[in-house]
Amino acid sequence: MNTPPDFSKYAKQLNIEQLKKQGTQALADELSYTRQLYESLDTIFQDSLDGFFITDGEGNVLKVNKSYEEMSGITSEEIIGQNMHDLESTLINYSASLIVLKTRQTATIEQSFLRTGRKAYITSTPVFSPEGKIIMVISNTRDFKMIEELRQQLSEQMVQVSEYKEKIRALTQQNIDRSQFLVNDPKMYEILYSATKVADKDTTVLIQGETGTGKELLAHFIHQNSSRRDNPMLSVNCGAIAKDLIESELFGYEGGAFTGALSKGRPGYFEVANGGTLFLDEIGEMPMNVQMKLLRALQENEIMRLGSSQPRKIDVRVIAATNRDLKEMIDANEFRSDLYYRLNVVNLEIPPLRERKKDIIPLAQHFLNQFNAKFKTHKTLSPYSCKTLEEYNWPGNVRELKNTIEKMVILSDEDIISSAELWSSESSLIKDNVQLGNIQLKTILEQIELKYIREYCSLYGTLEKTAEKLDMNLKTLSRRKKHLEEKYPRSENL
Repeated sequence: MNTPPDFSKYAKQLNIEQLKKQGTQALADELSYTRQLYESLDTIFQDSLDGFFITDGEGNVLKVNKSYEEMSGITSEEIIGQNMHDLESTLINYSASLIVLKTRQTATIEQSFLRTGRKAYITSTPVFSPEGKIIMVISNTRDFKMIEELRQQLSEQMVQVSEYKEKIRALTQQNIDRSQFLVNDPKMYEILYSATKVADKDTTVLIQGETGTGKELLAHFIHQNSSRRDNPMLSVNCGAIAKDLIESELFGYEGGAFTGALSKGRPGYFEVANGGTLFLDEIGEMPMNVQMKLLRALQENEIMRLGSSQPRKIDVRVIAATNRDLKEMIDANEFRSDLYYRLNVVNLEIPPLRERKKDIIPLAQHFLNQFNAKFKTHKTLSPYSCKTLEEYNWPGNVRELKNTIEKMVILSDEDIISSAELWSSESSLIKDNVQLGNIQLKTILEQIELKYIREYCSLYGTLEKTAEKLDMNLKTLSRRKKHLEEKYPRSENL
């Protein structure tokens, strides 16, 4: 069985003693070559949708991935270390890699795998050294079957697009300003579309969703697009009011109703919101005795102040929200079933951010623009930082995303917020986004980089002179060296 090659052998080709003799330019060229090699390999390993395999400049197979193994029926143990000349006609009918080595140009062919009978498009691309020598050939493989599946998916998506266009047209006809609620994911389009339909129907709405998903924002959206938009909307967090005060806060009280009450009494939120909308957040935290009075207010359109026997007519639309399972609370005798059904005339459930990935980057950019304006900065997100944001599961949902962006705008030393900065933040982004294949490769190349920074410092004596010879900013080089040494504290013997 052939042993998989170690990509670090390419780094070992960098002869330190020779570099010392050749001086600054040679080392700079070698460092540039190492960076280019890292970028090429990083691109390959991140491209996991297609099958791929890599040969060296002589046609010897270095590495294949699982997609290629599945497609071809050839295991990595069989193929690694073999030459493409030997494999041609026995396991494959034709080799794009050999064409590239002969023509020194990218080649695309149709290939048949003799073992599985499957066909694929193969695109092979040469990787050149600074001297113009082919050091690797990278081949991407896409199965005909996968292409047909993609065509089918595209057809289905076109149908969905047509449906979404119709819903957007309906939103436009209703003169709804969708900028009030940033939406890019199909799941949220469904929620927004339902919200626009119920907005002017003047019925109760129950909004459910995890903490931080934007329940209050959706309630405001409904109010602003209803016939009550010119009247007040009041938001009340039922979990933030003491249980012995919530009744008087909601329904008001008469003078002398309890110790400390104002002599003239005071109207509650229902009276203040008359003609408008009352948003009751965390409705699951409301005490049972107050739930009964709320039910009466919804059924009879009247309330009674604490300490009074005279009902007062009200005209208030109630929108309630919760992150709890109210049905479970009913089973546990913690929530009234009759109130639940009265509130749940229309139910809107906002999916968590992890289930609507298409909203993450637009939301992040929206918050980035907000905080750039607030702090007078010009921060942007790198492509890799966007990928990190999309892969994180966001247990705190939109609120956590907003806080993360604000933190990065404040703490980032550069105008471009990198993935590394997100990974090194106090959040758990790095813990939830570890990809072992990429991390191993990154580790190898970072250790190589640290090795040559140390060699260069040893050659020129000081960090200042090293930065000067490398034409690098001293602070950048110092920060990079410190970061790598802290990351690899046991690498003194590299």
